[in-house]
Amino acid sequence: MSSRIEKCNAFALRITNYSNTSQIINFFSDKFGHIDVIAKGSRSSKSKQQGLLQPMSNYEIIIYKKENSLSLLKEISLIESNLELFTELEKSAATYAAGEIYLQLMFEKNDYEKFYNLLQKYLSYLKKIRQNHILIFWRFLLRVLIFLGFPMNLEKCAICDETNHKKIYGISFSKNGLICKNCIQKNGSSNKFKCTKSGLEILFSLKNISAKIDSIKISKSAKKEINEIFKTYLTYHFHKNIYLKSFDIL
Repeated sequence: MSSRIEKCNAFALRITNYSNTSQIINFFSDKFGHIDVIAKGSRSSKSKQQGLLQPMSNYEIIIYKKENSLSLLKEISLIESNLELFTELEKSAATYAAGEIYLQLMFEKNDYEKFYNLLQKYLSYLKKIRQNHILIFWRFLLRVLIFLGFPMNLEKCAICDETNHKKIYGISFSKNGLICKNCIQKNGSSNKFKCTKSGLEILFSLKNISAKIDSIKISKSAKKEINEIFKTYLTYHFHKNIYLKSFDIL
């Protein structure tokens, strides 16, 4: 099978041990999007790559790229380790959650670099936050949705443009955003999610959370509610079940 040498920057989304000495890495790159690569001998004590490969770290890689099978890792150098993102449980979960999302979604060829840069900026910003990392993850998801082409409108009712927060019912998955109580009565409640008052308050604030992120209080029930909204929203638009193990911690 033919292969060609290629160089790109890539995040290691998932690393799996393979045989006694090798590893398989699911990369997301700026040039090719998803690439599955085998690093032969990377676990060997004699290998220069031993211990270098870490989940969610950023690398420059040179590979023998194959189209329909595992590509082969030729050279690798570290751009940024991101190990500091794994010093706290919630921050670790927010980091892994981004990787889980990227592993399950498909991206257009012209968008590879855009999604690579988004992930890079997200992880960089996550390092600066002391608490409420989940808020940054939700904002990251909003930008992912924008790039995918079905943004979630959190400013007004997607049907009638109602902006009074007190009149909002919740989220309409088919209408891509908020829906008010009046439109629910007219259009029915299928493909809709009824939000609590606290859940809606957090959704309303997601676009402008940077200045007050440390002061926002989020209950466990609100976290569960908003996680369910995003998971169901993605599942609805991709027509497949989206599961995030990290949500069990976040």
